[in-house]
Amino acid sequence: MASLFTLILAHQGDAADPELIHWIKERLDQMFGTGPWTVVIVMGLIILAMPIFVTVVYLMQSKRRDADETQEPDGADQDGKSQERVP
Repeated sequence: MASLFTLILAHQGDAADPELIHWIKERLDQMFGTGPWTVVIVMGLIILAMPIFVTVVYLMQSKRRDADETQEPDGADQDGKSQERVP
């Protein structure tokens, strides 16, 4: 229990070293030659792309599921065995 307490006390309150963050930002700007608005736009597009991707995959799966249900309306699979459908 004492070691847990010392770990909590030893925790650094800052999110990151400001000098390190500044150095990383400078190196990225040198490599890509981009400004701050470019980074904001790219990060915004990435953030927006995630839910769009999930929605597209969901819609593709629902269409696939609907197509499978219309092919086998009687509930029998390819082997001719009856299978219960769960909603």
